[in-house]
Amino acid sequence: MGSGFASLAHGRWLVAQCNFAGVRSTIRGFSGIRQQERGKRIMKAGSSKGQGRSGPPLVVDLDGSLVNGDLLVEGAARLVAASPRHVFLLPLWLLASLAKGRAALKRRIAQAVPLPPQTLALNPAVLEEIAAAKAAGRQVWLATAADELVAAPLAEELGAAGCIASDGRVNLAGRAKGAALAERFGEGGFDYIGNERRDMQVWKRARRAIGVGLSGALRRKVLALDGEARFLPGAGVGARDCLRALRPHQWVKNLLVFMPLIAAHEVEAASYLAVAGAFAALSVCASGGYLFNDLLDLPHDRQHATKRHRPLAAGRMPLPGAICLSGALMAGGLALAFWLSIGTGLCLLLYLAASLSYSLWLKRKLFVDVIALAILYAVRVLIGGVAASVPLSPWFLAFFLFAFLALAVAKRQNELRKLHRVGKSAPSGRAYLSEDLATMAGFGAASAFASALVFALYIQAPKVHELYAHPDRLWLIFPLLIYGLGRITLQANRGVIDDDPVLFALADRASWLTGLGILAIFAAAV
Repeated sequence: MGSGFASLAHGRWLVAQCNFAGVRSTIRGFSGIRQQERGKRIMKAGSSKGQGRSGPPLVVDLDGSLVNGDLLVEGAARLVAASPRHVFLLPLWLLASLAKGRAALKRRIAQAVPLPPQTLALNPAVLEEIAAAKAAGRQVWLATAADELVAAPLAEELGAAGCIASDGRVNLAGRAKGAALAERFGEGGFDYIGNERRDMQVWKRARRAIGVGLSGALRRKVLALDGEARFLPGAGVGARDCLRALRPHQWVKNLLVFMPLIAAHEVEAASYLAVAGAFAALSVCASGGYLFNDLLDLPHDRQHATKRHRPLAAGRMPLPGAICLSGALMAGGLALAFWLSIGTGLCLLLYLAASLSYSLWLKRKLFVDVIALAILYAVRVLIGGVAASVPLSPWFLAFFLFAFLALAVAKRQNELRKLHRVGKSAPSGRAYLSEDLATMAGFGAASAFASALVFALYIQAPKVHELYAHPDRLWLIFPLLIYGLGRITLQANRGVIDDDPVLFALADRASWLTGLGILAIFAAAV
């Protein structure tokens, strides 16, 4: 306290000296305002509370500043991923928080699910600022509205002097955070890194303001408050990242909805228009499902060699916005499907239920996950048949089930082979071990040959002889089918394909030539 009064007295003495030095007329010209501002700066500069010889502490905000994301939303997503029943419990917790406060909700989620520091997406620019402060001998503190159960492990991981966070009763944001920091370090006794408008209440009480990813308008306000403020880059959310998060390249899989039309030799434009609408509805709905899946897979994706670059995993897309967009896309896709026809809507609802079940439960179940993936592919074909009112042969659906089961197994094969190469025993978030590689290779080969066998039986069906003038020519497809699926199985066993075998096949020259050969034989058989 003594040093604070001494600093205040010293500031007043300096102002008085300036007055006696002959600059009284200048100060009067600013109507006394500049005099108050100058006195405040001098008081800040002279304050020594919480300040060492190397400079004042550097205080760092978490959400949107050090952490690319929102820890409350990420905690909720991880809670749902760990225990899907919380999909129904979280709304009740949210209602309870209206009475107990936001801090109570944060504490409840923090107690239910951990957020290990190594699984968070951190801002490199802020990390560099922290490293520079520590190298200069300054203390680093974390100050956040997130719960202290989340902030404390991160503070320990970074070697920070401590953290000031929400405690289950007080939500430490805006004015409350500014008051807490001023009480600990003194007015103007700390530098603060923040990222949002509420942080203005903290910057007003800091010595120096450092903004992260601020808008132009907020930058101007910060500069008006502190002419020496500095600015760091934020996560850099852009339209390109949002589009990439929707995975439009995956829409090529939805072209399977046209397979029933092609197999039935349908030529009516109305049928193709109906299926095109189903394709659009399916693509929109699938993108919403991809966003939802990425939200649940955040900690696992961040440990993956390639998936860690996805917009959500990298923190380049806000999590609350992703949740809203995911829900809107799924609802919009369903609405379009039901507008086309009741049957199309029900089939898409089946696809969505299977997709969400896969994201919440099935992808962590041994071998159940690959069966679910195969079913999701087959449902795409079913949607096309229903949209075009084309009856589907059981042999036709069985062929696609086995073919896509082979591709789904190849996906896991590829992951296990890559893990084996780097010496890891199991993929993150999956139920497999690297020792399962040989067994999975056997399953993949068996599924590929089963699909070829079903195709051979399909050729003998009476309906085929009605559709094709030269049905015996279809036997020429048999070796091409074995070659195409067998090649992908072998490539997956070598770990040289991408994360998705279907996308690999679409970009692979040999697979393209095989597909063109199959189409040519179909044309010759007609």
